[in-house]
Amino acid sequence: MRYILFIFLFFYSNLVFTKSQDSPDLSVANRNAIEWNDWIINLKKNYEKKKKFKKNTLKYLDNLKLNKKVIDLDRKQPEFTINFNQYLKRNINDKKKNELKKKFVENKLLLKKIEKKYQVDGKVIMALWAIESSFGKYTGKFDIIRSLASLAFDGRRKDFFLKELEHALRIIDDGHIPKNQFLGSWAGAFGQTQFMPSTFHRYAIDFDGNNKINLFEKQDALASGANYLNLAGWDNKLYWGEKIKIELNNDLRNLSDRKKFKNLKYWENYGIILKNKYNEDDLLRLIIPDSDDNQCYLVTKNFDVILDWNRSNYFALTVFLLSNEID
Repeated sequence: MRYILFIFLFFYSNLVFTKSQDSPDLSVANRNAIEWNDWIINLKKNYEKKKKFKKNTLKYLDNLKLNKKVIDLDRKQPEFTINFNQYLKRNINDKKKNELKKKFVENKLLLKKIEKKYQVDGKVIMALWAIESSFGKYTGKFDIIRSLASLAFDGRRKDFFLKELEHALRIIDDGHIPKNQFLGSWAGAFGQTQFMPSTFHRYAIDFDGNNKINLFEKQDALASGANYLNLAGWDNKLYWGEKIKIELNNDLRNLSDRKKFKNLKYWENYGIILKNKYNEDDLLRLIIPDSDDNQCYLVTKNFDVILDWNRSNYFALTVFLLSNEID
């Protein structure tokens, strides 16, 4: 899922940016010593030898063309990002908020079923759905198999993309998603919740009861997102946190950098008046996004659960702030 953030940043790289702590590692790729066609042939032979897949699945490797566009996109990821205020404006606006509230009402029964089974706040699931695919409207148009094979061949993250390719072929092999529907982001994320293939195999579930797991279908996608958060440690009785006013100093910045949780009394000693209700034993930590006005937030461990989904403070804060708009 972090790859979706990189796509977003690429399209806005003509703006003036500030350095991001979440910048991707753009180390020089380890170029392959053999040509693309020979590499594909060897890859297929290896799969055939290990008898990993059906013949009908492996045929999708035949005549597969290298996609230079995804390699270019991978190499041209910016080493910077827009600031937090700019990021918020692009993800939380009147149009998005109105659509979010409308979709929440339309899907209330489904969300109640999902929340009952997985104990994850339906409003957070809605916010993730909004950010990841604009409620399923934009899931990507890149051929997943071709993209992952091209990125593995390029070599910058060869082992990672080879594993994702194998997971992707397994999805087809098991009959979950037809090959002609298996489209997504240039980096291999797909479906309405933009799972990578390995994430699919860890967390995706069949919620509509048709014995297939298809993340292009709303029920499976939203329930799979809830299952992900549940297994990642979501506590549905715990509020995520809130924006605060605090006079920053070096000690607080160091505390934020070290991601140290402190109890309510510790934060109240700084004169902070918390708006939301927390239990006495709840722990919170300080988040200082790279904004131009030193915005500060206190967050609970549920924040880190969203970071497990996408390791960006901008993304996690936006998910929660957007989910608050439903109220």
